[in-house]
Amino acid sequence: MMTQKIGVIGAGAIGQLMFNLIATQANSQTGTAVYLIGREPSSHSSTLQFITLSNSTQKNTIIVLGQENPELAELDLVIVCVKAYQVDELMCNLLPKLASQCHIILLHNGMGPHLNAAKHLCGYPKMGLSLATTSQGALRNAQWQVTHTGNGQTTIGHYQGQKLANSLKDCLSQAIPELIWHTDIITALWQKLIINCAINPLTAIFACKNGQLAEDRFAKHINMLVEECIEVAKADGISLSLSASIEMVYKVITLTANNISSMYQDILQQRKTEIDYISGYVVDRAAQHQIAVPANVNSQQGIKALEIANQSNAT
Repeated sequence: MMTQKIGVIGAGAIGQLMFNLIATQANSQTGTAVYLIGREPSSHSSTLQFITLSNSTQKNTIIVLGQENPELAELDLVIVCVKAYQVDELMCNLLPKLASQCHIILLHNGMGPHLNAAKHLCGYPKMGLSLATTSQGALRNAQWQVTHTGNGQTTIGHYQGQKLANSLKDCLSQAIPELIWHTDIITALWQKLIINCAINPLTAIFACKNGQLAEDRFAKHINMLVEECIEVAKADGISLSLSASIEMVYKVITLTANNISSMYQDILQQRKTEIDYISGYVVDRAAQHQIAVPANVNSQQGIKALEIANQSNAT
């Protein structure tokens, strides 16, 4: 039996979580090898400490493949877990180094990078592209130490090119809890985008935890944001229920009440946010359809102002 090889690129919390879930499954059976792909040119190994939901600590040896390692050309699947704004440059650098039939899964917040990724893949007819979103929770405590903070649904669906091999689908299904294969992944991504548009910018702008958005003072903001997203999605050919979408937003607010959203964390740590791929994606698509989306424009501008303030404070 030939070994199938999976690479995970992006050593943040979600990248390390996905690596650990797949590596743990691979260690229990033969036939699958899992690697992290690093930013640096050379390869090395390290030890990942993974703190599970039950607070036990697992240790996995990580083989980190450098960007120039010829083993990149042997990978059957690459799962891309970088920030949305890093995807395009990464795809340009990575694609020529991969096997001609390698499959790629994009797993990041927001929407937009899939459009350019699809264009890049036109030059690689044997490759395939799938898109994914996850509600799994993870916190990176140190370079190679990650805590699994919450189970959640992961959704993957085919988008373009060759479909993912069944053996790889089986491997991921066994490794990742609550994994769903979705036949209409763009609709699923829009549903996740609406939740992100309603929660992430507001928590960062108002400096609050997710749960505080359940307060009455935020209801008008949330309703407007969701209404605008639904209208833009409809213009893009995606039909979603307003009432069900608002209900889902409040369900997530309740389930993640004590969480600090990823966007608020980025602002607190003076990092660039993914606002252009969350509210910004809605604003861009709205402009294409000549739809006014003032609430999402305010979200995007509000986060941009916080980013500029962070830059000023840093200098």
